[in-house]
Amino acid sequence: MTLRGRPRAETKRGRPSPSTTYFEDRGTVLDAPLEVVWDFIEKDKEFHPKAHAASLRNVEVEEISDVTRLIRCEVRWGDRWRKMVTRFTSIRPAVRINEEIEGPYAGSKFVLLYSPRGRRTAVDVFCYMRSSELSPAEIRREVLSTFATAHREDLPYLRRFARKRPIHVVPRS
Repeated sequence: MTLRGRPRAETKRGRPSPSTTYFEDRGTVLDAPLEVVWDFIEKDKEFHPKAHAASLRNVEVEEISDVTRLIRCEVRWGDRWRKMVTRFTSIRPAVRINEEIEGPYAGSKFVLLYSPRGRRTAVDVFCYMRSSELSPAEIRREVLSTFATAHREDLPYLRRFARKRPIHVVPRS
């Protein structure tokens, strides 16, 4: 069977590997103003590193430019650790673009859009995901589960970080 004139590759599970699977994860709201969320992500050395201690290890960060970092790490997937390389481009305060370079989702991209909501911040994610191991439904399920885990891990540390910061609310126009 072909996909746009090319033979379909078989995955380790024997199913055809997907091309790009698109889906969205909208509606997450963080309990901190926009600037505090960005400072937590980009500048915090006390709380944010602790948030993902159970799911990330051997993290190496390489500054590519003022807005782009290359992250090499191991990520826990179930009971296994897998190596990943991700390029993060952050255009503060609006957007982060993640490009998966190596690992189970190599070739995938997702965009996180941050919007001020007074003393809170909305985050919407737009995903273009690939995997040579998973079906489109499995990709969606696993990625959304990963986002939910990251949110659960971040939330208590973000709240602690926000309590230590002066509040600056970006008005919504």
